[in-house]
Amino acid sequence: MTRLVVISGYLVILGAMIALEAYSRSKPDRVAPLDEMLTEVMTSRIVRVGIIAGWWWFGWHFFFAPTV
Repeated sequence: MTRLVVISGYLVILGAMIALEAYSRSKPDRVAPLDEMLTEVMTSRIVRVGIIAGWWWFGWHFFFAPTV
């Protein structure tokens, strides 16, 4: 049962992300589309290093570290 709740939660988050991207494409003056937001954010070196570190942490803990 818990597995179903977790999967449902992730599907809800995915659906919300898709809906927000569709909304931002139709009204770019109110909400920035994802590609414009990433272009603006990635201009800072600190942010790029932080994103790489976050992806490394995610990969290490979910793909390589043994689960308990």
